[in-house]
Amino acid sequence: MNICSAIVHAKPEVAGIVQASLEEFAGVQVHGGAEQGKLIVTLEGEGDDALADTMAKFNDVSGVINTVMIYHYCGDEPADMEVMK
Repeated sequence: MNICSAIVHAKPEVAGIVQASLEEFAGVQVHGGAEQGKLIVTLEGEGDDALADTMAKFNDVSGVINTVMIYHYCGDEPADMEVMK
């Protein structure tokens, strides 16, 4: 399991469009913040490099000012999580 979260700062007037663009990336979810232009984003994927590459691509989205990683977890899923699937 490889998960990280980030804050994506966007121009408030286009933050809704930025949100829609970010949600097109595989493994990406936006959890709010468009009203303030500070999008709360989680990424899930395989390997650190893939997530880093995806986050770097966020800055190529029109209207994005910058992206800041807040949290990163890389490890095996706990046994109790596997039972829940």
